[in-house]
Amino acid sequence: MDFNELDNILRPLTEHEKTYRDTPIASNMYDKLPNITDNKGRKIYTFDDSTLVTTANIKISKHSRYSIVPMHTHTFLELSYVYCGKLEEIVNDKKVILSKDQIIIVDTGVPHFILPTSEEDIIINILIRKEYFSTSFLSRLSTKGIISEFLVNAISDKKNHDNYLIFNSETSRRIPNIIRELMCEYFDKSLCSEEIIDCYMILLFSELLRVFQYDSNKSQSYSSGRATIIDILQYLEDNFMTCTLASTATHFNFHPNYLSALIKKTTNKSFKELIQAHKLTKASISLINTDVPIYEISNEIGYDNLSFFYKKFKNYFGITPNEYRDKYKNI
Repeated sequence: MDFNELDNILRPLTEHEKTYRDTPIASNMYDKLPNITDNKGRKIYTFDDSTLVTTANIKISKHSRYSIVPMHTHTFLELSYVYCGKLEEIVNDKKVILSKDQIIIVDTGVPHFILPTSEEDIIINILIRKEYFSTSFLSRLSTKGIISEFLVNAISDKKNHDNYLIFNSETSRRIPNIIRELMCEYFDKSLCSEEIIDCYMILLFSELLRVFQYDSNKSQSYSSGRATIIDILQYLEDNFMTCTLASTATHFNFHPNYLSALIKKTTNKSFKELIQAHKLTKASISLINTDVPIYEISNEIGYDNLSFFYKKFKNYFGITPNEYRDKYKNI
């Protein structure tokens, strides 16, 4: 399949889309799904893994134009790419508008729904099971702090899931091609397709990191010569074993209180939480990629008290280090 063939598949209205256009279907068709009523009296439906209708960890599909989908959450991550037209979506009660080639990733458990679309609005949804990020994929992104932190949070059952990321990727020359190659491979599978799809996913997330970093540096720059939040996060990622709030503030010529407030405002995490996240992520990578005893891994990341390490690890990942190693090693 080439890009022209892909375009010829995506642009025509499907029979379902024609039905939705001519006879909008009410949201009560979803009432068989698990749902809750929020404090505003709205039903919020849960789309779990069974709605993927596939045994694979990734499902790629075109959003059905004209369809009415109620407020819902997922037990999987949803990456939406605007192939053409626009995307108007309500996420956590905020209206989000994306244009051609922009991307949004919605965390697990985040209430959202897409507003009515027209024939010109082609949205590609990539639905990703949490398990996909629990193997070597996450390891390969482990040094990419912003994205990997989001993914680690998304796969954890112990985190508050209220996040989404928007990527202003419309100026990227690579992302549209990567996504199109990904779709061609997905819709026209052949020898080694799964491996090739995995490679495209790594490329996609790596390019998204570049887009996010560029956009953050552009929009969050402070007075001339001052560091951006990306500079600070990169410094923490490179020096999390040795840096302190005071030493980091000195490095960037900030007052510690100002640095602490800046980090909290832009990441919704404290300095201590970011450092701990880096340490525990490093420990998780060691658990699934080495046979180093757990007490040595604990010491390597600066936790001399093994019980304290077990407690923090379980709070972060939802399972003990032993359980994490048993579950994910050799997958």
